[in-house]
Amino acid sequence: SLGQTRLNVALCDLEAEIIDSAGGGVNLIKESPEEVLGRAVAYARELEERAGLGPQALFGVGIALPSPVDYANGVPVNPPVMPGWDRYPVASYLAQEFTCPVFVDNDVNVMALAERDKGAAAGIADRRGSFILVKAGTGIGAGIVIDGEIYRGAKGAAGDIGHIGIDGDETLCPCGNRGCLEAVSGGRALLARAEAAARDGRSAFLAGELDAGAKLDASLIARGAASGDEECIGLVISSGASIGNILAKLVNFFNPSLIVISGGLTSLGERFIASIREAIYRRSTPLAAADLVVKKSALLERSGMTGAAILVLDEVFSHRNVGRLMSGLR
Repeated sequence: SLGQTRLNVALCDLEAEIIDSAGGGVNLIKESPEEVLGRAVAYARELEERAGLGPQALFGVGIALPSPVDYANGVPVNPPVMPGWDRYPVASYLAQEFTCPVFVDNDVNVMALAERDKGAAAGIADRRGSFILVKAGTGIGAGIVIDGEIYRGAKGAAGDIGHIGIDGDETLCPCGNRGCLEAVSGGRALLARAEAAARDGRSAFLAGELDAGAKLDASLIARGAASGDEECIGLVISSGASIGNILAKLVNFFNPSLIVISGGLTSLGERFIASIREAIYRRSTPLAAADLVVKKSALLERSGMTGAAILVLDEVFSHRNVGRLMSGLR
């Protein structure tokens, strides 16, 4: 599972349970696809060696990317945060390294698969329910599940809510537009606002913690909010409200039964989830919001790796592929 700032690789069993994992930081702006994917292969080889597996042991490889994906061809398409990755043959690159099928999808789609089978949505209508998985981290995106199946859209761009504009906001986004939700309320923007609040003295808590050598992240902002620091409270609430206002529009349009919130910003705490929930209920129509459940993922950092494994299992053991396998055995 590749995010904007981290690469995680897991070895999973046939129940999509994680056996072992490895990973580290990445910089998608500075590092080439070959560098990042080469590191993913190295992590995978490390996991195979630790588990005592040979090169023929894998049933399949799944990889999640933080961009729209042409699922049929296994390539990212016009990724706003991945320079040099447009149409890069990710599936082909990995297929040359591993003697098994390779499947490539958007990160929030595989996270939604993890929630469908192993997480918050596992009990919805025996896997035939409709829900939205929202990843709120450095980037912001949504995985859309309709009747138990991922909806990818005509070009693989469905759910790219991080680039829906916030009315009246002029913040420049790397995609070239202004006022995108991700540029206003994503993790990078939130930390920049927090750093400014510490620097100019508006947040005594953050200023003191950073002077003492603390790392500025969502958890630190959450601690500040819990301690009563008004600037930290404001950061948490405003970020959640912005995300919730966009989600309210999706609720009015899509009418899901469940919204699951995942990603690094969930470290902001329950006040963050509550502010998302309050904005959704306030801005949605009463009928669309009736019985709607909004809750935090229980899988969190595991969801990308687990979902990538489920993606492989869904494809390898699909009716189509099992039928083809059985025909070959006759």
